[in-house]
Amino acid sequence: MIKKLRTKIIIFGFFSATLVFAIGLATLFGISHARLNDERLALLNSEFDKEDWRLVEPSSISGMVLAEYDPVTLQRKWMLVGNGVKQSEEFLQDALDKVTLRHFDSGLLGVKIVYSRRVQGDVLRIAMYDRDFSSPQNNKYLIYTILALIAGSALFFLISYFMARIALKPVEVTWKRQRQFVADASHELKTPLSVIRANTELVASHGDQTVDSQMQWIDNTRFEVERMTALVNDLLFLAKNDEGLKEELDTVNLSECVESVVLSQEVLLYEKGKSFCYDITPDITVLGNSNQLCQLTTILLDNANKYSKGSGNIVLSLSLPQGLVVREAELRVSNDCEPLSAEQLEHLFDRFYTVDQSRDRSHNGNGLGLAIAQTICENHDGAISASYADGRITFVVTMPVNKIMGIIDQ
Repeated sequence: MIKKLRTKIIIFGFFSATLVFAIGLATLFGISHARLNDERLALLNSEFDKEDWRLVEPSSISGMVLAEYDPVTLQRKWMLVGNGVKQSEEFLQDALDKVTLRHFDSGLLGVKIVYSRRVQGDVLRIAMYDRDFSSPQNNKYLIYTILALIAGSALFFLISYFMARIALKPVEVTWKRQRQFVADASHELKTPLSVIRANTELVASHGDQTVDSQMQWIDNTRFEVERMTALVNDLLFLAKNDEGLKEELDTVNLSECVESVVLSQEVLLYEKGKSFCYDITPDITVLGNSNQLCQLTTILLDNANKYSKGSGNIVLSLSLPQGLVVREAELRVSNDCEPLSAEQLEHLFDRFYTVDQSRDRSHNGNGLGLAIAQTICENHDGAISASYADGRITFVVTMPVNKIMGIIDQ
């Protein structure tokens, strides 16, 4: 699809540019042609200032024909053909006869003759210019015009080809991600739906049994429904942000928001036997959405809970680093983990990406958490990054503090 779109853009752009070039060059050619005709008429009119045409030499009127007629009988009295005139005497005579019958004193006669006529005393004077005299120059100009059109079109084709590739690169990446997103979403939804279907069929096949005896299948169904609901909510969140639908931002005490999540997650971490400590600088405020900021903190701690190694040694800190021109709040979450490669770190924030490509569901994850975290950071003009060193992974979130509250004056 992207290749077809790129081809259409290139073809459309090429023909559009060629048409514009052609119109532009044709306009320039027409203007030059009209200016040249005006110059020829001016040259012809200058001959009428000479009192006696019979004294004119053919070499001084190259490309021109001078003739005198009786204004009453329209009989030719005299004619002089200048050097370089291409037309035959019969053609010239026929042209002169036609000019005597014209109602306009100057103009074009066919495509070969430019003429001007005046009655001076008892003589009708006619001056004609043979356009074939300057045709080699005109032909050369026409050839240059055509070559310029071809060269301009070819150059634009090359430019449009490379520009189309560059311009459509983000579209191509987005399209591939979209296809992968749909495929992964279908895969993630397929499993809980299959489990729900299997459980309902089991329950239906034992219709004579009590509800209590079927609680295993009912609980499994409830678990899969909850997991599928969470997945759908995550997908809707990402879809809304992809469409540019943003939540309204307000002044939020980030310190209180992070602390509330830490207190709620501390019990879960303790139950999993995780070592956890935290340090939160009070009264750091940002312009944001409290629900999203709480979700961001929850995702980072939940990720540390699920994927930390051993006791985890999970550390969370929220601080306001000194010495920055633009003050930013910095949220750090680090924990012990299995070794990670540079390639794995690069894809951590991709949608549906899991380090374990076998998609082990023991962690009950769908690979959307960090993608949502990144989206939340972008919604708050912030950024999130991940680094691995010495057996520990560290997530760093930065976002500008709310300058209205005067925090930057500290």
